[in-house]
Amino acid sequence: MNRMIRTLSFGGIALFLLSACTVTPDAPTEPEVVESAHDYHGSEPQLFLVEPLAADQNLEIELLQLTELLYKADLDDEQRAQLLHHRAMTFDYLGLPTLALVDINQALELKPAMAEAYHSLGIYYSQAGEYQAAFEAFDSVIELQSDHEYVYLNRGLAAYYNGQFELALSDFADYYFQNPADPFRVIWYYFAAWEINPGRAFEQLNEQWEAANADPWGQKILEFLVGEIDSDTLIMYAFENAEDRRMLTYQLCEAYFYMGKVAAMNGQHYQAMNYFKLTLATNVYPYLEHRYARTELNNIRDLLRSP
Repeated sequence: MNRMIRTLSFGGIALFLLSACTVTPDAPTEPEVVESAHDYHGSEPQLFLVEPLAADQNLEIELLQLTELLYKADLDDEQRAQLLHHRAMTFDYLGLPTLALVDINQALELKPAMAEAYHSLGIYYSQAGEYQAAFEAFDSVIELQSDHEYVYLNRGLAAYYNGQFELALSDFADYYFQNPADPFRVIWYYFAAWEINPGRAFEQLNEQWEAANADPWGQKILEFLVGEIDSDTLIMYAFENAEDRRMLTYQLCEAYFYMGKVAAMNGQHYQAMNYFKLTLATNVYPYLEHRYARTELNNIRDLLRSP
């Protein structure tokens, strides 16, 4: 989903705050070659794969700097809480959720009214399937910071994956109306609406998608969802328009996930599982598509096991 970096200067160190969904780390300094989809064309059908995202060395160095500050700097409780939360988000980006959770809880002990820490806690609980705890955390965010940019998205995701589709639709609607031009807000509103009334949801999607033009890549995903393009065209667009390998990996993480969603909605369960596995293989840990791909996989497995 949408990428955002916020930078906070603390003690002379640039600390990167991860948004609820994603971050965009610094682009590699070395020149790199991005494969073209045309490089794969031949007489045989191709499965377009992506190189898994490597750990960001800058973030690993940042972890060391944050840890050194936490142990050596003279900090008050609020400063320590902020640093702990920053380190938690860095752990999360590197795919270390348990270490992130430890830091989040420590931050809340030091600063109980820290909305961003409750938001991170809610995301962790939702990803772990502990939905009641997630709702409580997100409700705390709304009490502390009612205008938080991503809380309705993430509370909606918790409701969606807990099977509470009316509640999810309400939160996704709040999130959508904050910025109707954002394609990803349209996408998640559609998914919740589809669970309630598939035909009406698809009609609404066709009414909304062309106006959701704030992000060309996101709108390309919408084109796929409404059937204007097929999955091969979506993947080729990512290969042809990504600025570097890192961006290509981000976009294929999203593409695989939404291709999996469409396959699952069409009853193509094994194909959907393969797409969700490809999503996980990208290692784009902070993207919600990566966060919930395993949940999607487990839901399909449960469905296939049921009598």
